[in-house]
Amino acid sequence: MSERSRWIVPIALGAAGVAYVNGRLRPRGDAAEPLPGDELLPDAEIVETHETVLRAPVADVWPWLVQMGYGRGGFYSFDAPCQLVGVGISSTDAINPAWQNLTEGDSVDLAESISLAVARLEPEHCLVLSTEGGSAPAGDVAMDFDFTWAFVLAPTGLHACRLTVRERYVPHTIAARRMVRFIRPVARLMTHGMLHGLRRRTRG
Repeated sequence: MSERSRWIVPIALGAAGVAYVNGRLRPRGDAAEPLPGDELLPDAEIVETHETVLRAPVADVWPWLVQMGYGRGGFYSFDAPCQLVGVGISSTDAINPAWQNLTEGDSVDLAESISLAVARLEPEHCLVLSTEGGSAPAGDVAMDFDFTWAFVLAPTGLHACRLTVRERYVPHTIAARRMVRFIRPVARLMTHGMLHGLRRRTRG
């Protein structure tokens, strides 16, 4: 197979995936509902809210959120695409006590040398990550924006809870704005994978 032809299948699959994401995986959460972390970027230009119901109490779901991150528990989504582009993320299927001591001000890595800071942490309620206090490679256009990533839990019954995930963006440049809009379908797909992964890991 030639160097050119070996990329035909991945490109075709990628195009099909983006079309699927745009057509099927629209945000399912209530965008108007106030959530912890909204106050950090009140003038966010781009906001997306996703939610799902997990068949587990909040106390059983919280440890999975606390241990997220590159070099930690992963993000419970589709690891293969990340590994394909050189980001070695592997999502665990177990709770690791060594990853449970997260506190405000700590860093959560998204990839090597790219991290977000823990801006808010209320045990068994909310975890909000932010670029404020995080890090990215110098001159990285893709990270030239303010960003918050909130995970909020609310009980819906004795053995169930709702997980809401919200992303808020404030691009600083035209290039960053274009980058954020370009990556939205991929981010939606990965969020969809994360919610599915958490449902699988926490179901009774």
